[in-house]
Amino acid sequence: MSKESIGFRIESEKRIALDQLSQAMQRDRSTLINEAIDSYLELHFWQVEVIKRSLAAANAGEVGVDHSEVFKNLRARLLGKMH
Repeated sequence: MSKESIGFRIESEKRIALDQLSQAMQRDRSTLINEAIDSYLELHFWQVEVIKRSLAAANAGEVGVDHSEVFKNLRARLLGKMH
């Protein structure tokens, strides 16, 4: 996978916290930022898919995605990230 360099603005406090975490974890800042972006994209793409499925079901007069399925998935994601 090719890599690109991008620039963005970040609040000073967040950059300091990121650097502290980077040092504590003995990992570089870019790795932590990429992991955070991966998590963000994974979660939000999943949410968009759930919303699309629910809307399609609602438009077809069917029951949408069960809330227990949503919470089960979110709980599994959270626990997976903690281990």
